[in-house]
Amino acid sequence: MIEKLEILNENLNKLDEINNIRFSFENFKEINTQIEKILVDLKSNEETLKINKSTQEYTYIFNNILNKIDMLETKILPKANLLASFSKSKS
Repeated sequence: MIEKLEILNENLNKLDEINNIRFSFENFKEINTQIEKILVDLKSNEETLKINKSTQEYTYIFNNILNKIDMLETKILPKANLLASFSKSKS
């Protein structure tokens, strides 16, 4: 389970890198799809998470992931929405 959380954390870091270089909607969609798969898997293992969530390591990882998600949402979501609406209008 820790491994999946670490992969999720790495993908969030990749999103931040995409945002800091030249934002690519295709790269954003690809990484976002990977994140969604991990989240679905984590959701299916919710009972395991409930058992393990009290450990210090899980608490640290979860807090780190939540902080990254908040930061990325603020930075990337407006760009992604703008690019998505622009690409739809060109079609």
